[in-house]
Amino acid sequence: MLGWRNATKNRPINRIDEEWVSVDCLAHYLRTVCRCGNVQVRKASDDPPDFWIAVDRDTFAAEVTSIVTDAGYRARGMALKEVIKRSMCEDIGNRGTYALLTMRQPELPRRNTREWNALIAEALAFIRDTQEVPSTDQHPLIEGKNGRLGIRKLRNDGATVGMAGVARVKWEGDIQDELCELMQHAILAKRSILEKKDVLQQCSGIMLILYDAYGYADVEDAQKSLTKTEGYDWFHSIFWAASFTDRVNELSPGEPGRQGKFLFSKEAKWWNSPTCASR
Repeated sequence: MLGWRNATKNRPINRIDEEWVSVDCLAHYLRTVCRCGNVQVRKASDDPPDFWIAVDRDTFAAEVTSIVTDAGYRARGMALKEVIKRSMCEDIGNRGTYALLTMRQPELPRRNTREWNALIAEALAFIRDTQEVPSTDQHPLIEGKNGRLGIRKLRNDGATVGMAGVARVKWEGDIQDELCELMQHAILAKRSILEKKDVLQQCSGIMLILYDAYGYADVEDAQKSLTKTEGYDWFHSIFWAASFTDRVNELSPGEPGRQGKFLFSKEAKWWNSPTCASR
């Protein structure tokens, strides 16, 4: 059961309310994946924390923070790359190494829009058509005044899609150190303000929700990056509110729904450690 949903604050039209998107993502995961019988969410009247969350018999404070404040082109490019790569491996079963190539910063469509899906379909069509080709020239996907985006087959071995052409865009795995720094800053900053208000004395524990605004990293990268930070286990749980989905936002129907996952939790039923964490 979900409840306690209060009215959201006024905000500009078309501006996503990151707090409600994030806490709905967490509540949905607790209810459907962790099988918690009663999940209730209430907006805190005196921030911090952002929310109070009742989970069965326990009450937690929840604080939301955007892990990437200026993701820009790289974040959307990485998200696009990840979708194309996953579709190539799962749907096509093709082998080969491909690269998305950029010049300047082409305008990428928003995720899950018609234009976004059409862009992915064109890239996958190119991959299908080049299954038997050792390598190719660049095939244009987007051309405009702000820049160009193309796709190219580099070689037959491997089974991946990467990003190239812009210094800030990195191949898969290279973002972990940067993500670790962003997480470390968020952990220290949020812990400081929560300790000053003695929030931990008012509840069973504090949940930190990391909002990945642009699909900056997948859950595996986020998990590995978190274990490199110090002090993350001061929080009861750390949750990654990541990819957009067609799921309806139950707590705030006017906002988009997201899928997410716990990166860490002291509740064993919610999370199983994939690695030995170094604190």
